[in-house]
Amino acid sequence: MTMIYCRECGARHSDKAKACPKCGYRTFDASKSIVVYLILAWFLGIFGIHKFYVGKTNQGIVMAIMGTIGWLLIIPGIAVCVWALVDFIVGICNINTPEKILNNN
Repeated sequence: MTMIYCRECGARHSDKAKACPKCGYRTFDASKSIVVYLILAWFLGIFGIHKFYVGKTNQGIVMAIMGTIGWLLIIPGIAVCVWALVDFIVGICNINTPEKILNNN
């Protein structure tokens, strides 16, 4: 067990802790890759697969429903395409700080 510093408040805590005991900042899950997130957002974004990947299942379900209905109705299809594109752009902008995207908040 090693001690690390919290990125939010600077307090020391165990690297095994899920959140900082002082401020509650959730630690970054290093098992997930920002590159995989971006690839999923680009190719399967309209079905919300990238949201399922980072553990945001509610958003993933909404995107999957909207993406499926989007083939029948124009408005949900356009909305989910824009949503996936925005997720991709935000991911690109935060590629150096993947904890902002990959944290399950």
